[in-house]
Amino acid sequence: MLLYNDFMEGDMIFISGVHGSGKSYFCEKVKDSCGYPSYSASTLIAERKEAGFSSDKLIPDIDDNQQYLLTAIRVLNDNNVSFLLDGHFCLLDANGVVTRIARSTFEILKPEALVLVTENPDIIASRRYERDGIRHDVEDIRHFQNEETLYAEELSAHLGIPLWLQHGSDNFTGALEFVMAHIRRTPDGR
Repeated sequence: MLLYNDFMEGDMIFISGVHGSGKSYFCEKVKDSCGYPSYSASTLIAERKEAGFSSDKLIPDIDDNQQYLLTAIRVLNDNNVSFLLDGHFCLLDANGVVTRIARSTFEILKPEALVLVTENPDIIASRRYERDGIRHDVEDIRHFQNEETLYAEELSAHLGIPLWLQHGSDNFTGALEFVMAHIRRTPDGR
């Protein structure tokens, strides 16, 4: 098990939001604008675990998965690169209950800053249906997004790091300036 002391101070901005909020799109726009790569937490976990995730987004082993993520991030930090991590503050457990990822995960990750990407729940429901073929209740999405927002604010205060609330593609210039202000190294680690 990785401990807090095992991580060096990295240059990572944690990008969160519910499934379908536009996190990946946001990360791609940042990469296109300034070159910082992004990594998907779920992809890093799946690669380490050698198992994928179901399209219903229910996660039965949330805490166990975080150890796989921490191991993958350790490798990125050892390579001394600056990057964005596309992940979540909360997930749906095996019963569909919104569950916070342990605060200790974020303490160990030591992000420089947090970005929460939000979107209109109707738009998210539509995106998820188009992508996964599953209809999601708009009120469930609204509840999930509200919980994600509350926890993002709590983590920002607890970790003493800034939080940018990004709604869709509104004020992307401001979001980009925020990312650039809170990352110390160039994309290649210099």
